[in-house]
Amino acid sequence: MREHSDAQPKGLVRRLFAVLLIIVAVTASYAPAARDGFVWDDTALVLRDPLIRSWRLIPEGFNHYLFVDATPSDFYRPLQRVTYTIEYAFFAARPGPYHITNIALHTAAAIALLLFAEALLQAFGCESGRSRWIAMIAALVWAIHPVHTSAVVYVSGRADPLAALFGFSGCYLILRSLRKSGPRAAVFVFGAAVAFLCSALSKETGLVFPLLITIVLVILNQRRAILWLSVVMMFVGLIYVTLRLPAEHNPAPQLSTSAPLSVRPITMGRAVAEYAGLLIFPINLHMERDVRASFTRNLYNDTAASAARELQTLLGVAIVAGLLLLTLKSRKRNRLIFALLTCSILAYLPVSGMVRLNASVAEHWIYVPSAFVFLAIAAALHPLVKVRVFAGPVVATGAVLLGTWMLFLGARTFVRTFDWKDQRTFLERTMAAGGDSPRMLVNLGSLESSENRLNLARQHLLEALKGDPEQPFALIELAAVSIKQNDFSTARDLLGQASKIDLVAGQAHELIAVLENKEEGKADLIRMRLAAHTGFSNWAIEKRYIKLLAETGSTTAAVHELQVCLRTEWYRAESWQLLGQLLLRTGHNKEAEEALACANDYDVHLDARTTPQ
Repeated sequence: MREHSDAQPKGLVRRLFAVLLIIVAVTASYAPAARDGFVWDDTALVLRDPLIRSWRLIPEGFNHYLFVDATPSDFYRPLQRVTYTIEYAFFAARPGPYHITNIALHTAAAIALLLFAEALLQAFGCESGRSRWIAMIAALVWAIHPVHTSAVVYVSGRADPLAALFGFSGCYLILRSLRKSGPRAAVFVFGAAVAFLCSALSKETGLVFPLLITIVLVILNQRRAILWLSVVMMFVGLIYVTLRLPAEHNPAPQLSTSAPLSVRPITMGRAVAEYAGLLIFPINLHMERDVRASFTRNLYNDTAASAARELQTLLGVAIVAGLLLLTLKSRKRNRLIFALLTCSILAYLPVSGMVRLNASVAEHWIYVPSAFVFLAIAAALHPLVKVRVFAGPVVATGAVLLGTWMLFLGARTFVRTFDWKDQRTFLERTMAAGGDSPRMLVNLGSLESSENRLNLARQHLLEALKGDPEQPFALIELAAVSIKQNDFSTARDLLGQASKIDLVAGQAHELIAVLENKEEGKADLIRMRLAAHTGFSNWAIEKRYIKLLAETGSTTAAVHELQVCLRTEWYRAESWQLLGQLLLRTGHNKEAEEALACANDYDVHLDARTTPQ
């Protein structure tokens, strides 16, 4: 009895040591990220999202998909928006705190993985000392691995650590409930249900965690726990569907040609090989990756690249075959390894390419699957330490190699964090590393145009159109550059093409109005109205149309147009602020005060923000 009581404090101390080690390692690896800025989608999710501006708007955030003032998407992640709301309330739009929050969430997710892994290993019969070491090594490798920088350093990547934190916590609580009975077990199960729901509301892939822990319980033959978990899954699914289905959103546009169904297995094989290389030796890291089969191009134009891709396909198929064979063989030989490999496969399936996604491969997609891979490897290798033939120098050499590899991982993560310094650094380093896609070229061209480097902007945009002749944003940006350079003929041709694409039709009509103004010196209100009411909703264009109405003497019409907008988008502080300003012009002082009060209600930092232009 006394030995058992002595073992508990020792176990707690060792667990605290593991937690502190993870905190120190993650902090050291990601520290430079605190000085990074907002890049790419960060501007849409933090700088332009009207739903994060006030505590009052948190419930409304659950009624909308993630991107409001940006390209429409099918991402329903309201808890990610809630975290931005909290940060905006305290720190407005200073990027440092947002990056620190991401690092803290990743650290917490690693600790949740540590606790879950230790409980999982013990549930399969591993003694406490062994399970603690395996869990610590796996969690530490996962925590500092540079492949996860796109989920941690990138503010918009927050959904991954947030979903993982709740998902691993829910799995841990389910395993803890196995050791309890009666009301105490019910408390853990209820906590797991809340955690799984939060995981799903953080990112769609969070829905996989209840399935993963169900697989574990089936292998452990925990029938009663499976029954309780079924209730949990029904609870999570019902609430999730009740929240998601009524939410307002615009379907995500299809910007590229869909690959034939027969090509999909090829892409899936290449993706597996790509991820395997990134996990083992993560040198060439960048956001924009593509392993899709070139079914629309002549392969003889670049035989070397085509040959490399085919070798990658074969390697991917070999890895998949080997992994499936290993999983099947471990079913009877080692139930723990079987459970971990099965979980890694199931966690990977949603991002494997079986269903259409917005890319063929992305580093942050293996955030959760890699945790089970590292845990399986650690669990498989640990018994070798106790085998005599491997004792002495061999074990020491293995420890040195592991330590060296982990130091490399931490150092690579440290260096990688600088890629998010600012928009230019992010784009140029992404392209230099091989991510020179049309989308990246468009973003760089837009940046050059905003800084008045028009010749460079034109060069990048033409290169983007060379890779994708129908890239809508490339057409729009190149037309804008042509207008700035007084190349009106080219601009008109480009805008004619763009006006036929729903996604950018409104922007095309707006630029046509700008073009006509430069050519003839007149403000085309009809064209601007067409721009504001064509294609997808675009508040930026709507705002410019309303201001143009007011500037041309139609203030009453501007007020009416704004009031129409506010019937559906009542949560937009800028709209209320603009309405207040227009009402003051017309002498409706009382109504103006009410509108400005609403503006301040819906943006807690409205006075500190620049008045919209």
